[in-house]
Formats: sequence, structure tokens, C-alpha cells
Amino acid sequence: MGALGAHALNDVLNVARLESWDTACLYMLVMGAALVGAPAPEQGQRRALNMVLVGTWFFSGSIVGLVALGTMEVGASLRAVLGPVTPIGGVLMIAGWSGWAWQVWASRKK
Repeated sequence: MGALGAHALNDVLNVARLESWDTACLYMLVMGAALVGAPAPEQGQRRALNMVLVGTWFFSGSIVGLVALGTMEVGASLRAVLGPVTPIGGVLMIAGWSGWAWQVWASRKK
């Protein structure tokens, strides 16, 4: 996604949309790498990391959708729905990582 934005979309997107695309790609990369490296041997930890995964889909996916639809100047009603999805994804990521950290901390106290 990052390479697509840097090369193929560089001449298509304006600066603001390209920065939004970069933000979505950065979160996909960082959250993906963190999810791969986060141990989750217990069900509660896996549930928390699944929340991070869904949050990342919501956050980054909605930004990518908003950029694409805004560039094509279509889907005004869909853009109105996608706009509020971005912060919901952010909240899910925060809650998921917080829940995972709590689960890890609680499991070490046993």
C-alpha cells in the first residue's frame, strides 16, 4: 500500500490525501508488525489482539476508502459513513493494546 501511494498515486493524489494515505499505511505497518510480535498464549490476550486487528482495519481501511472516494469524487453517502469509522478504529486499537497489556501484566502476577 505504501509503495502504491509513493509511486502510482503520487501524481494522482493531492498533498493532503497523500499524507492521509501515508498515515493509513504507517498504521497498517506498525500494527501488523506489533501484532506479529505480540505473544498471546491466553484467550483474553488473543481477544485483545483481535480488537487491535479489527481497529486497524477500521482505522486504516476507512482512511484509504475516504481518500479513494474523495479523489474519484463519488460516494458522498459512503464517505459520510466512513468518516466516523476512523476514530472508532482508533479507540479499538487503544482498547485492544490496553487490554492486552493488562492481560499480560495480570498473567505475570499468577
